[in-house]
Amino acid sequence: MPQASKQTHSKTTHAIVSKEKQRRWGEAGGNVLAESLPFEIKADGAPYRVGLRETKGGQKSPVGASDLRSYALQLMAKVDVDPLALPRSLLARKQWQSALPLFAAHLKIEPDHAEALNGLGRCLIGVGDIASGVATLAEAVKLAPENVSYVADLGEAFEASGQHVPALECFDIAQKLAPAEPTYVLCSARVLYVLGQLELGGQLLEVSAEAWPENADVAGCYAAFLEAVGRPKEALVQWTKALELSPENSATYANFVAFRRPSEMDDFEKRLDARLKQKNSKTDEMRFRFAKVAVLEERGEYEGAYRSLQIANRRFFETSGFDITQEERLFEGLKQQFSQQSDVTPIAKARSATPIFILGLPRSGSSLTETILGCHSEVSQGGELDYLAPLVKQMGLLQAPLTAKQADALGDAYMSRLTQSGGAHYVTDKMPLNFRLIGHIVTALPQARIVHVYRDPKACCWSNFRHFFAGDGLGFTADAESLIRYFEMYQDLMAFWHERFPGRIIDVDYEALVQDPDTQIPTLIQALGLEWQDACLSPQDSDNVMRTASQDQVRKKIYKGSVDGWRRYEAQAGDWLSRLPDHRSTGG
Repeated sequence: MPQASKQTHSKTTHAIVSKEKQRRWGEAGGNVLAESLPFEIKADGAPYRVGLRETKGGQKSPVGASDLRSYALQLMAKVDVDPLALPRSLLARKQWQSALPLFAAHLKIEPDHAEALNGLGRCLIGVGDIASGVATLAEAVKLAPENVSYVADLGEAFEASGQHVPALECFDIAQKLAPAEPTYVLCSARVLYVLGQLELGGQLLEVSAEAWPENADVAGCYAAFLEAVGRPKEALVQWTKALELSPENSATYANFVAFRRPSEMDDFEKRLDARLKQKNSKTDEMRFRFAKVAVLEERGEYEGAYRSLQIANRRFFETSGFDITQEERLFEGLKQQFSQQSDVTPIAKARSATPIFILGLPRSGSSLTETILGCHSEVSQGGELDYLAPLVKQMGLLQAPLTAKQADALGDAYMSRLTQSGGAHYVTDKMPLNFRLIGHIVTALPQARIVHVYRDPKACCWSNFRHFFAGDGLGFTADAESLIRYFEMYQDLMAFWHERFPGRIIDVDYEALVQDPDTQIPTLIQALGLEWQDACLSPQDSDNVMRTASQDQVRKKIYKGSVDGWRRYEAQAGDWLSRLPDHRSTGG
């Protein structure tokens, strides 16, 4: 379900402290500042660009941590200064590494300062230390349990860590503390959606739509929910309302065309063109341009659609921060790590469910594969679960081979998240990029099934280039050179996993699946060790909620139409697509 724009929850207090406490805070802050702090602040009307370069009198000079330290000490010398003004400003700019030591320094002076604890916790979440961030945010809530912003921040931290049940509890409390604020209701609905509790989530959204009929975020979220449960006519009403209430909201345009044809909404193109004439941020322009691609594509104007797509992807790539060299180091590190990995045996435990990982490159057919498996009475569809990769990162499991203790801890942590909302004997996890962590899966979750879905390279890479991704970590899809290189790295890593763990990976050829489902589906079901059920041959009849942008395709009878969709753009994208290998039925 597309998310409403998250608000900055934390409210601030502007405490005035004594000169002595200011002096101590300034000294502590000066001792723990990072070496480079790239941001801009303003003092007395003058800009200070810290960690980058500033211009004074026409000459450029470097400004580093010492300048910030000096400036911070000057601030501390003033009686009327707010000691958290600087880290609060940095936090608002998402300058986590810069703000973090300043909040920490303040806590050395006032260890029970709720706002400083909340700020530190949010910074820790921002730099990826989720576990410490959750613990720190919890301390802030203990000190200020009536502060709805702190409660909501803790809920979002739990959500980021994959702990959706405590996240839901936090958002429920936030609703009680601020019953007039729809944001927390939408947060609860989002978590219920992930947990598969669609009836409760739908009830929340329906009540919200009645309570806040003029709120565009509510209308947009309700529309996405209605699409997911197969109520398109009602969804269209909500999409239209969302755009009427907030015609500048770029996310609504992009989300709408992900579910529907642009021509289904009156004046959609007119509204969109009006927004494109405005000066937009890179993110807004990206979303508007993706919507424009859909408009032109529907009319068969592929040359214009491709130009708009290039602009959209350029903006996406610029804002993603993606660096292919970092991915190259990650992939090589994984191969080295699991080349040295010895066989370890986690403590045998009775698990209530068996995970089925459905992985591969995005846009390879994982949604159809999951829906087919979800038709089986013993399988529950989990969707794209962002559990494994954050756990591996948080637990520091990306370099040295895993010990039995580490494998056991990883397995326990993953399974606690997978089963938090109950489910069937088998639960799917179709987070595509888990293909990078097959070594961790085999080592920590020996009972897990691994299904690798692969597709014709040209069709797969084009679909990635064409698709609007709302999440993080997929910047490679927006740049042709990065996309080609990433595909090569993916193929190389999958070849390594097949050799390293023979017999553990079930390969599904998407082209073969849609060409001959009557043969391929029974083969898959048998490979998973499940008893055959005829319902698996008719995924279009599934009552399961389609939590995917591919839901329109999945709701149709299995068809071949998407296999060669890239050929419509062969004249525009043929040069770079031709550099990709031909399709072969050998596991990617």
